[in-house]
Amino acid sequence: MSSPASLKQIPANVLSAANVTTLSRAVLKRDRSVPVAGRIADALRAAGLAGGLPRGSVCAVTGAAPVALTALLLAEANASGAWVAWCAATSPNVRALFDAGWQLDRVVCIDPQRDWVACMNACVGEFEIVVTQIPSTVAPAEVRRMSTAVSRSNGVVVVVGGEPQRSVSADLEFRVEGCNWTGVDGGHLSAQDMRVTLGGRRIPDPRPFRVVYGPS
Repeated sequence: MSSPASLKQIPANVLSAANVTTLSRAVLKRDRSVPVAGRIADALRAAGLAGGLPRGSVCAVTGAAPVALTALLLAEANASGAWVAWCAATSPNVRALFDAGWQLDRVVCIDPQRDWVACMNACVGEFEIVVTQIPSTVAPAEVRRMSTAVSRSNGVVVVVGGEPQRSVSADLEFRVEGCNWTGVDGGHLSAQDMRVTLGGRRIPDPRPFRVVYGPS
């Protein structure tokens, strides 16, 4: 097993303003899963998992509202202390993360620009959670190497958007089949009622569930 990538490999401007507690510096948790809340945890338990995202796994979030579901999926872990590296060309909506309950001082946004592989090599094994979008220009062999590195780590990589079968073989896939806006808050629709299918390599029989995303 290779040692985790050094923080020195991450561009200086990325971590200059953050005091990041990384997996290589911290005592790793005994829990073999990253916590999730509510109906997502219930769906994982119904599928035979421990009610959280297995450490060392690659998860995909796809379908109609992948970013919204990702915000909800990772809110519990982030609020519980997990640092998240958002390694994607598109930055997250900070207000949406805040509304979902995230602690924004534990989020580091990294624009991989043209060097996605280097950014992922630096983040996997250092951050408990890495959120990413896989550029179409990245070779399948590089994606497989990333997946292997994740499987040897105690973290979780979440791939947002796209079709996972074309880019990565996901241990878990959360696919938003459709969503409806509900509720009125100050004249605005305030929550998304999402219909989700849970599948992936670890789920032999995909199963549907519903979850509501809105301000906490």
